Amino acid sequence: MIQEIAPKRFWNAYENREPQTDSEIICVSNGNYCIIHEEQGDRFPRYGELLGESGAENVSKRQQDLQYLFAIFDGDARTDYFLWVCEKENEFSQLPPYSWEPTYYINHKMMPRQEAFAGMTAHHLYAWYRDNRFCGRCGEQMVHDDKQRMMQCPVCGNMVFPKIAPAVLAAVQHNGKMLLTKYAHGDGNYALVAGFVEIGETAEECVAREVMEETGLRVKNVRYYDSQPWGFAGNLMLAYTAELDGEDDRICRDASELAVAEWVAPDEITDIFDYSSLTREMIRRFREGRL
Repeated sequence: MIQEIAPKRFWNAYENREPQTDSEIICVSNGNYCIIHEEQGDRFPRYGELLGESGAENVSKRQQDLQYLFAIFDGDARTDYFLWVCEKENEFSQLPPYSWEPTYYINHKMMPRQEAFAGMTAHHLYAWYRDNRFCGRCGEQMVHDDKQRMMQCPVCGNMVFPKIAPAVLAAVQHNGKMLLTKYAHGDGNYALVAGFVEIGETAEECVAREVMEETGLRVKNVRYYDSQPWGFAGNLMLAYTAELDGEDDRICRDASELAVAEWVAPDEITDIFDYSSLTREMIRRFREGRL
């Protein structure tokens, strides 16, 4: 999955750091990211490279515009990542070949995968910083704490931490088949029943509710499988397996949510080449008889 970057190690503790010449700067403009394409793979621009760019001449003078995000360790070697929100998609004449790419590229095409994971997590934090510039309680401009990742209102003291939304995935099986869906407004690929945990319910209760709401089926033996951070949407995915409760496997599909909901045998699933998501991993393992 996209977060599996071993032997490299992700370090998410907030630190009040300044960029070094080899720090990677995740430049974002209108939701697109500046990505450098090299023979050995993709990466983000380095701080030292941006210092020489006329289009980024204020980067060194306005370090307050660079927000420290996290670090990735390769043994003892550390690479820091910073966020820079550009007002427009700058033209960087001195950079190696690059392009401005959407999060779709980061998710599905960016290699090596530790850079894709960095991009996904940076997007999560970018959206959080973007949406919390002003206090939701009194309207004053928020400031960043210097000791932890937290935005605080200097007037009323309101504290806001990064928002993470728990969501479930439900791999329901019955008589050797799996309940697979296709979203009404999705990419046409098979998916699992999924949904957000609501106020006052457990993740297991959410699994049962979402399966009932989307397909009209009851489930039992709901068991935890694995979890995955999914920064593209600010989620923490909690995956579960379950079994049909009873023998009535007739599906009553919620057409507003799903274009397809059906029982699928392992040999009816084509090869799955997407190794990013927990959803695709569970479908692949079912296809291979290992779920």
